[in-house]
Amino acid sequence: MSRLFKTIHFLAAIAFLVAACSTQFSQGETVSQNKNETITYQSVLGKPLNDQVVVDFMSRYYCSSAARFQLCESAGVALLIDSNQVVETVYLYLNNDEGFLPYKGDLPLGLKSADNMGTVVNKLKRQGVGNAGLPDQGTSPDHVHYWATYKQVNMTIIYNSPGTDQSANIFAVLVNR
Repeated sequence: MSRLFKTIHFLAAIAFLVAACSTQFSQGETVSQNKNETITYQSVLGKPLNDQVVVDFMSRYYCSSAARFQLCESAGVALLIDSNQVVETVYLYLNNDEGFLPYKGDLPLGLKSADNMGTVVNKLKRQGVGNAGLPDQGTSPDHVHYWATYKQVNMTIIYNSPGTDQSANIFAVLVNR
């Protein structure tokens, strides 16, 4: 009886290991297949947290929850979630800051991560955004960064300067729904 008991345990252990290994292999295949798919910030903006596109985005970039935010540091993105659990704002971090890798995707309105404030104003002016490219509102709430808000396109550009320094670089871009 003791020998039968040991044999059953041995077979059960092998079955458990085989099941665990096959599950890991299947999950690995899914991840590698999904890496070829592009999930952009535009695809999650305005969608609820339980929407499959948002779930896939958060899973792919290992997002973590912090109050009303989903922090997707490996993507250079933070998602601000409203009271209805919908993605209200996407923060695109362009500089390695607070653990975020630089955002590598396309920016709105043809902006580039290397653009300075003067270049941004010129690009937005050509597109008819703002008041001749200037923001509708500009503030420095933290006295370190200048926040230029363009209501017409639901976007705020945060610069790495507390004032309207034309050579200031883009620190982050916030896109609202």
